[in-house]
Amino acid sequence: MRTILVLQRDAQSPPALIGEYLLEAGFILDVRRLDRDDPLPDGDELGRAAALVALGIDDDADDDAGDKSGEVHTLAEALAGGLPTLGVGRGAQQLVRAAGGDVFPRAGLDLGWEPIEFAARDGFVRDVDPRPLVFSWRSHTCRLPDGALLLADSAAEPQIFRAGEAAWGVEFHPEVDKPLLLGWLDGAAGPGDHGRAERLRAMSKRELLRSAMLCGQLMANFLATGRVRER
Repeated sequence: MRTILVLQRDAQSPPALIGEYLLEAGFILDVRRLDRDDPLPDGDELGRAAALVALGIDDDADDDAGDKSGEVHTLAEALAGGLPTLGVGRGAQQLVRAAGGDVFPRAGLDLGWEPIEFAARDGFVRDVDPRPLVFSWRSHTCRLPDGALLLADSAAEPQIFRAGEAAWGVEFHPEVDKPLLLGWLDGAAGPGDHGRAERLRAMSKRELLRSAMLCGQLMANFLATGRVRER
C-alpha cells in the first residue's frame, strides 16, 4: 500500500474525515505532529510518498511567517517535485506561502457556515454543487501567487485554489466530523458567546452530512486529478 504524508499542526487539527476517506481508499497515513516536533519528511520520503496533506486551524497563522517549523519549506519541496499536495485550513495558507503568495490578517474572525462561489472549475472540484455551504474558521486570508488558479471564493477571499499542476488549497474545513466540530465550538466559545455557539451547533446538525459528502467528493477528485494512485 502507498503512503500519504500528513502534516498535522496540533491536537485540534486531526485528519478526521479526510483521514477516514484515505484509509478506506487503501492508503497508509504517515502523520507528522508539528507540535510534538516530529521530523518533517525529507526529500527521499517526499519522493516515495503518494501525496502530501497539510492540516491546521487558523488561530495563529502569523506565528510561522518565518517558517520556524519548516513546514513551508517542505511544501515548497513537494511543489517543486510535483508531489500531489493538499493544504487545508492553515495548511492552505502555508501552501500559499510555499508557492510565493502572501498571508495576512482579516478584519475579523470568520467562524461558521457560509456559501462559496466558484470562479473556475478543474478536476478537483468536478461534480461539486455550484454553491455549497462550508465550515470556515480563519482569522487570516491570502493573496494567491502568480500562476495560481482561483477556483472558489467567499466575500472576494480565496476558498479553493490550485497552486501548480497537482497542488490544491482549501481554506475551509471539509474534514470536520461531529466530535471535532463540537470540540472546536466548545473551545471557541467565550463569555457572552453562548447564543452564537448554540446557533452554530444547531446549523451544524443540518449541514454536517452535506459537508461530509463534499469532503468525500473532493478527496475522490484529489486522488483522481492528482493521479495519486499512479505514483
